[in-house]
Amino acid sequence: MTGTTDARELVSTLFDRMTEGDLDGMAELLHPEFVSHNPRVAHDPAVTTGKRAFVDFFRSEAGQRLLAAPFEIRRVLVDGDLVAVHNRISPPGGPEIAAVDLLAVRDGLVVEHWDVVQPVPDPLPHPHGMF
Repeated sequence: MTGTTDARELVSTLFDRMTEGDLDGMAELLHPEFVSHNPRVAHDPAVTTGKRAFVDFFRSEAGQRLLAAPFEIRRVLVDGDLVAVHNRISPPGGPEIAAVDLLAVRDGLVVEHWDVVQPVPDPLPHPHGMF
């Protein structure tokens, strides 16, 4: 990556392709050495790549439910080749979810992914909201 704008644009394109259900297009933006640290993404490096495991998760029933849920990016923070995306996911039947995805970029592709996911309590115990 050559700068903040490139990393931001890459991750924005990745999220656009995910929300459009373009999993092959999403895979094109993942580095060959891609790794996801999400415990829901099963990955045995002796059997498949992290890139394939990530895409396969989104082809699974759980991944398809996630992709079908209304999704809204609220904030994007960039620090060099690290991009954090604060987003709101509204699965049918609730609860709403607050998530932060952290992505590392190398060689113009996303090489690593972490996320923190939290259900939004109803009611909230304060007036500040989650987003």
